[in-house]
Amino acid sequence: MEFGRRIVLAVGVLVVVVAVSFLVDTAVRGAYLQNNDPAAPLLHTATVDWEDFRHGPQSWRPYATPVAIGPGDLPSGGWYLAFVELGAVPVAGNPALSRTGSVRVDYRFTDLAGTASFSVYGLRAGDGRTWTNRQSGYGTSGYHVSGTAAPGEPPRWASPLLQGDRYTIETAGSSHPVDDDVVRDTRTFWFERTGSGLDGLHITTDPAARKGQVTETADLEGSFYVTYTGGNVVGDLFLMIAVDRPQPEGFELILESTFVEGRR
Repeated sequence: MEFGRRIVLAVGVLVVVVAVSFLVDTAVRGAYLQNNDPAAPLLHTATVDWEDFRHGPQSWRPYATPVAIGPGDLPSGGWYLAFVELGAVPVAGNPALSRTGSVRVDYRFTDLAGTASFSVYGLRAGDGRTWTNRQSGYGTSGYHVSGTAAPGEPPRWASPLLQGDRYTIETAGSSHPVDDDVVRDTRTFWFERTGSGLDGLHITTDPAARKGQVTETADLEGSFYVTYTGGNVVGDLFLMIAVDRPQPEGFELILESTFVEGRR
């Protein structure tokens, strides 16, 4: 009898935990959908200039272990990194229960020197655990643009990131400091362990191809989509722009992003 009561009690506790977890996740998703109505999508804009590349030079991008930046799966080269919050997030799940969809990103470069590589990072709503697009294997995705402008001088405030499982990154759009005492806008990326958080987010030129693909282009103006195939809720979405050489003072990248509802 005592053993049976313990089993019943354990099952009851498990049911309560699952129910609370479901209610929290539903509340977070409901709050997101209420504030991001796909029926009236908001257009978010951002501008990146040559001084927004605050990290680097380095051969890798943030993850639990260093991963490559450009095409291929081995870190190489000396890249400078900038991070932009896109202001909209992709939504996965059952389309019968909620409005799902991707984030469309339109870009336009001016005076791009060398190669620019796009990657995406998403913070899980509630605890900040981070996802990013896969660099190798099934589901590899990325977007790489080549330009012909002459390189410039290294950005004044750039410094390499320290390897680890947590990264404090400076976001583009912060005021350009005149000294080191100025507080800059930062966010934290947290990767729970190697193998976790790699593959939930994808870059694709066709939202129907949700796992995405690798695109290499010389088009200085174009668009792509960010899709999400995970089961949790993305709270914040960031685009990483990496360039493989210092950019000239005339460099500019204009980004426009908006939520695009998926097909039912």
